[in-house]
Amino acid sequence: MGDNLKRAEKLLEKCRSILREEKIPATEYIQRLTINGRVRSRFGKCTKKGSGYEIELSGHLMEADDTAIETVILHELLHTCPRCLNHGKLWKAYAEKLNRKYGYRITATSSYHTMGLEDPGSRETVKYMIKCTKCGTEYPRKRKCSLVENVDRYRCGKCGGKLEIH
Repeated sequence: MGDNLKRAEKLLEKCRSILREEKIPATEYIQRLTINGRVRSRFGKCTKKGSGYEIELSGHLMEADDTAIETVILHELLHTCPRCLNHGKLWKAYAEKLNRKYGYRITATSSYHTMGLEDPGSRETVKYMIKCTKCGTEYPRKRKCSLVENVDRYRCGKCGGKLEIH
């Protein structure tokens, strides 16, 4: 993680200078930048801690190119701007300004595909296949869930047909 953290800190400084240049009022008080190798459901997280902020990046994100990492860091830094803890109008205006000028793709949400990464969840195999008897729509499931356990209680989302486990 050491090299990844150094890389992330370097990119954080680049992003901070972009925000200063654009006069976007992100805080200078980033108390800590961490990389979490376990998280799979998000690429970054910004948390207010006292008078400053902590930013956490996904270990999976560190497999992406610098532009993708900068996109996430900028996303999180925008949350440190006054009135931008959510993805409201002001946050979106700042994101759009950076997207237009620098070619980033800062959005409220992102996916492994848009970041140019393989989804670690895609490595799991499909254990259950639910199929509609009427239109043939398939509903793959990797884990046992209510649909798998109680297939007779559900109907196809497309046509309303009966579902069966295959």
